[in-house]
Amino acid sequence: MKKRFIAIILMLLTLTGCTIKSTTPKKAKSSVKTVKVDKQQSKEKQAKYQVIDQIWRIQQDGVDIYGHIYLPQGLAGKKKAVILAHGLAGNYRDLTSYAKYLASRGYVAYTFDFPGGAKNGQSSGVDQLKMSIFTEEKNLQLVLNTIKNRTDVDHKQVSLLGESQGGAVAAMLASKYPQEVKSLILLYPAFSITDYAQAAFKSEKQVPDKLNLFGFTIGKAYFENLFKYNLLKEATKYHGPVLIMHGTSDMIIPDSYSIKANKKFKHSKLYLFKGAGHDFKGKYHSRADTLIDKFLQKNGK
Repeated sequence: MKKRFIAIILMLLTLTGCTIKSTTPKKAKSSVKTVKVDKQQSKEKQAKYQVIDQIWRIQQDGVDIYGHIYLPQGLAGKKKAVILAHGLAGNYRDLTSYAKYLASRGYVAYTFDFPGGAKNGQSSGVDQLKMSIFTEEKNLQLVLNTIKNRTDVDHKQVSLLGESQGGAVAAMLASKYPQEVKSLILLYPAFSITDYAQAAFKSEKQVPDKLNLFGFTIGKAYFENLFKYNLLKEATKYHGPVLIMHGTSDMIIPDSYSIKANKKFKHSKLYLFKGAGHDFKGKYHSRADTLIDKFLQKNGK
């Protein structure tokens, strides 16, 4: 039992990745600072635009979200946008390469630190011990609302991209409010979270006040509501286009979860990367870039 518990906790640690009201949401404050222009030299043949990198903060009701927004230099008018959500204990940097690539292809791309869920993160407003997939869903809602209010973004063309826990959170939000999300992209999504929690503990009462997992501490609040929540069911109700990518050698989240999710989504396409683990490096990353670009072009009309 102890070995199984440790294994499950290890999987939970490595899960690296609000509700939108029908009325007009309260507008958040935002601030921006230009960092640099990236020429995307590594993908020069594919790049259409140089990339402007700006620090962009979003503040509302005590929450301060830090992130970087990547813009295609010289592209006028309203543009399609992609919001990128990192996994547990990750941060905005984990998805920077995807965001820069998207911007070089003409999209506005924003990657940020989840308050309370990012290691060495610069966002605030959610205590790390109070963080859960439900607080992250609210944070993602705030980001989505704010992106939609930008004058350079087509509010009908905003997609979500999430990795691991961020993928699960993105799917949760899209499933609640499908009309707000143009399309959904999931990299090794953590649809296993509720199963892992329920296997590790019989009930919420057994959960300790906090768990220090190799330098990243989560609290009892992380597990609240997980014992009666069916993540795979609730997060696959989105009826728009979905792209799922998962490695066949993922030791953290078995690809079986994405296979199940693919069957539940109405309009989804699953790509299994043979030999890839719980992250995409090298050729797997390049393949993901290509699939994402083609998917967005196909479903961006």
